[in-house]
Amino acid sequence: MTVGEKIPIWLDCDPGNDDAFAILLALFDPRFELLGISTVHGNAPLSYTTHNALSLLDSLGVEPGTVKVYAGSETPLVNAPQSAPEIHGTTGIGGVEFPEVTKNKVATDVGYLEAMKQAILSHENELCLVCTGTLTNVSKLITECPAIIPKIRYVSIMGGAFNLGNVTPYAEFNFYADPHAAKHVLAELGPKIILSPLNITHKATATESIRNQMYDSEDPHRNSDIRNMFYSILMFFSHSYIKKYGITEGPPVHDPLALYCLLPFLQQDKDYKYKYLRRKVSVITEGEHSGESILLNGNSDSSVEEEDGVYIGQDIDVDQFWRTVLRAVNVADVTIKQEINGAQKVMV
Repeated sequence: MTVGEKIPIWLDCDPGNDDAFAILLALFDPRFELLGISTVHGNAPLSYTTHNALSLLDSLGVEPGTVKVYAGSETPLVNAPQSAPEIHGTTGIGGVEFPEVTKNKVATDVGYLEAMKQAILSHENELCLVCTGTLTNVSKLITECPAIIPKIRYVSIMGGAFNLGNVTPYAEFNFYADPHAAKHVLAELGPKIILSPLNITHKATATESIRNQMYDSEDPHRNSDIRNMFYSILMFFSHSYIKKYGITEGPPVHDPLALYCLLPFLQQDKDYKYKYLRRKVSVITEGEHSGESILLNGNSDSSVEEEDGVYIGQDIDVDQFWRTVLRAVNVADVTIKQEINGAQKVMV
C-alpha cells in the first residue's frame, strides 16, 4: 500500500466489551476505512449485539447512515446458540447502559450477505474482512457467493486457541460458539486468513497503567464521557476476568488485535515485531473437544511455512499496540468535543 492510503475494511462482530475497541480503532485510526458492520450472535444474542453496535456508533459521534450496520445470523449453523454473560454481562457490553433507542438504525436496504458482497466487489482485491465474533456470517457468505473468495484481500479473525481455551480447557469462545462455521471458513479461506488466537491476544492485557492512561477523573484532559465509557467497559471486563479466571493484571482485550494485525501485512515499511506460524488449521466440531483449533500436520516448528496455510499470530509489539489504541481514544475524544463545541456555536 502507498503511504497514506487507507485500508478498506468490513467489520463482522458481536459487540462485546472487546469488540467496542475494535470499532473504536476502525473509526479513529486513520489507516482504516470502515465500510460497514455486520453483527452476529455470540457474546450476547443478536438483538443485543446489534443494539450495542448502533449504540457505540452513537456514542462515538457517528452520524446516522455514515456507517451502515446490518443484522446478521441469530444462530450457529448447527448447534444451539451460546453467549457469555459471565464475561460480557447480559447485554453483551457490561459496564455501560445504552439508551433503548439509538440514532443510528439497522440498515434494511439489502440483506447483510448482499451488503458484504457489494462491499467486497466495490473494493475488489483491496477489502479486508475483520471478524471478531462467531464466523456464521462469513461461512454463509462464502457458501452463497463463492465467486467473491478470490476478491477478498485478507480475512483477519480473532478466534481459536492452541493448547488452551477460555470457554473449555480446549476451546476459545468464538470457535466454540459455532465450530462448524469456523471449520468451514478456515478450510475455504485459509491462505487469506490472519488468525489472532488466544495465544497472542492474551499478551495484550489492559493493565492498570493502560486503564489510567485512558481515563483519569482528576485529569481534565482525561475525564471526558467517552474516555469514561471505555474505561468502564474495561473495568467490567477486568472484574469478569478476575472472577472467572483469576487474572488480576488486567483483562486481555482480544478483538482489536484482529484489526491491528492487518498492519504488518499491509504496511511493511514499519516494524510491528509481528511473528506468525503458517499452518493449515481445522476445528473439532463434536464432543468434549468441540471448538478446539488444531494444526492439521501437528508441526509447530516456526521455521517451516506450510503453503496455503493460515497466518497464526504468535507475537507482536504490545506496547505499540496499546499506543495505537490510546491514540484512537484521544482522537475520538478530541473529535467528539469539537463536534459538541461546533453544535453549541450554531445554537448560539
